[in-house]
Amino acid sequence: MLRVLLLMFAFVFTVSAEARDWKPVDSGVGLILCDGEYDNRLKIAERNNHWDAKALYENGALSGRCGGNNTFSAWLQGPPVKEYLNSNGLPIWYNKYRITYPDGKTFESGLRGFYSPGFTTAGLSPDGTNNGVWKIDWYIVHRDTQEVRHVAGNDFTITWGTAPAAAGSDWKLKDMGVGLILCDGEYDTKLKIVERNGRWDVKALYDNGALSGRCSGNNTFSAWLQGPPVKEYMNSNGLPIWYNKYRITYPDGKTFESGLRGFYTPGFTTAGLSPDGTNNGVWKIDWYIVHRDSKEVRHVGTSEFTANWGR
Repeated sequence: MLRVLLLMFAFVFTVSAEARDWKPVDSGVGLILCDGEYDNRLKIAERNNHWDAKALYENGALSGRCGGNNTFSAWLQGPPVKEYLNSNGLPIWYNKYRITYPDGKTFESGLRGFYSPGFTTAGLSPDGTNNGVWKIDWYIVHRDTQEVRHVAGNDFTITWGTAPAAAGSDWKLKDMGVGLILCDGEYDTKLKIVERNGRWDVKALYDNGALSGRCSGNNTFSAWLQGPPVKEYMNSNGLPIWYNKYRITYPDGKTFESGLRGFYTPGFTTAGLSPDGTNNGVWKIDWYIVHRDSKEVRHVGTSEFTANWGR
């Protein structure tokens, strides 16, 4: 009997541990192609964190139709559903999201399933009366234990109509995140993302050398921002138009702001992160680009992650 109980306990613990290992692969806001493969392929046409709702409306991206057109949506990508099934063969994780509008009001969805490849989407409908910064937070909910876990968050700005564009003003975000990147001899020419996630065990990062500050073929714990190649935005003197900087907000509310930094030639930049076990909780990283000539400062993206010490 004791042996049976021990085996049952081991099985339950294993299932629980595996369930805890669910990790977000990507999240974002932008245009996705909605066609006949909408439920088995996530086709991202464009991601950004500044959107003109008038242009979205005129281009049919707010129509709610799914007939081969681009739709304005948020998305969350995780592992394939088949990787997380309970003892009855049912998916362990549901998802839900909460939108916080510029006026502080919120909307929270009901529980929703993931498509088989592990992603879900949420259509967005700005209408010109709710301009400003929107935020969407994603959660997963355990089918059996009802555990609720925050796994990703995205901020984006909505306007209605655009002012005449200055040179270089159409800089567009391609990707950003937090995770492990391979730091090798190509660190300044290729952004090699090994793993992205919204939750990190600082002890494991430390034990695996990801917080060492070395760059010798190892994985380093970093945030990153990917934009267009530098050569696409040069001023009349042939100099890059855009610098970048970032601000970290720690769990205790204190902040750190970097100085101005250039982008690597392919258009990305990275920022090494150093949690030490004394600052556990939710970290926030805000990215900005700064115009070389006009000194315009533009907020282009936010990443959040949770740090803890030991599982």
